[in-house]
Amino acid sequence: MDFLDEFDDIQKTKHRLPHWQQGRVPVFVTFRLSDSLPQQVLGPLLAVRDAFLSRHPKPWDEATEREFHQQYTAKLETDLDAGQGCCALRDSRVATIVIERLLHFDAQRYELHRYVIMPNHVHVLFSPHEAGSLPEIIKGWKGVSSRLIHQAGLCGLNPFWQPDYFDRLIRGPEHFEKVMAYIRENPVKAGLKEGFVLWERGHSCPPQ
Repeated sequence: MDFLDEFDDIQKTKHRLPHWQQGRVPVFVTFRLSDSLPQQVLGPLLAVRDAFLSRHPKPWDEATEREFHQQYTAKLETDLDAGQGCCALRDSRVATIVIERLLHFDAQRYELHRYVIMPNHVHVLFSPHEAGSLPEIIKGWKGVSSRLIHQAGLCGLNPFWQPDYFDRLIRGPEHFEKVMAYIRENPVKAGLKEGFVLWERGHSCPPQ
């Protein structure tokens, strides 16, 4: 398995957030429903994020990245785990559509390692194949799932997904295992006994 090489070329793209890709290096991605964070919660979070980014332009060393996630990402994930918004992904019919999109090009454009579908957000750890562009992969997951969910009349949330996503390149085996553990433990941390789906290569559980 490849891991981040800070001295090698990194493909950089940007929507509202900067996104990095480096060949087949595993990526930890989080994307969320459009109503998962109310503005009174999101506004202060974005102010913290933007202030940090202005003081610390990328590329980052490991210590700077760790500081960013302590100041911003950890708070974001705590707020997501609070289960705000309509939490449409609790519906097994909605979750199944998302699962089908994640698995659709598995082993073709990317290799999935583990994912969890929470009530209002999704965490995925995967390795893109050389032909798989990170923005295009995420666009496919979100765009097709949103269209199918609306066509089925399962949720009136429009837009269904928040426009951007959060991603982290995996720096090494220890980081990989830490992210695998985070995904596995996320439902427990959020106090969930149902309304989530946890999957990993070789093991899975059905929508609850």
